[in-house]
Amino acid sequence: RAEAAALARRLQELERRHEKTCEEVFRVQRQALFMKSERQAAEDRLGTAHKQLEQAQDEARRLRELHGHAEEAARMVRDRDRKITELSKEVFRLKEALNALPEPGGPPQPPPNTAALQARIRALEEKLEETETRHSKVVTLYRSHLLYASQ
Repeated sequence: RAEAAALARRLQELERRHEKTCEEVFRVQRQALFMKSERQAAEDRLGTAHKQLEQAQDEARRLRELHGHAEEAARMVRDRDRKITELSKEVFRLKEALNALPEPGGPPQPPPNTAALQARIRALEEKLEETETRHSKVVTLYRSHLLYASQ
């Protein structure tokens, strides 16, 4: 009986240890599962961050390109403005030269030099109009680039 009682106590002790071990294994498994889900969530967040970084880099690259286009358009606008100013000055000088010519006393027959000057003035005025049109288009393009870049 004493031996059976000792074996029964030992069996109870082993059952208690077995239960503790099972609880510990369950707790470790649950913790491992939680860690796995946390790791997966962190990897998902990292992937999302990488995608956002790539998108931001693409957007920055696109904005740098637009900025380059805008600078080029601004340079073209300055060049056009300079050309328009030069042509305007030349047209003004030619008109003054034409007005400075003496009026003929007889029948209105302009000298050949006057006709050449008038033709030159007309050509310069047409060129000025064409340049102003192109200038207007460049300014419009420049404004649209700036608007797009600011958006």
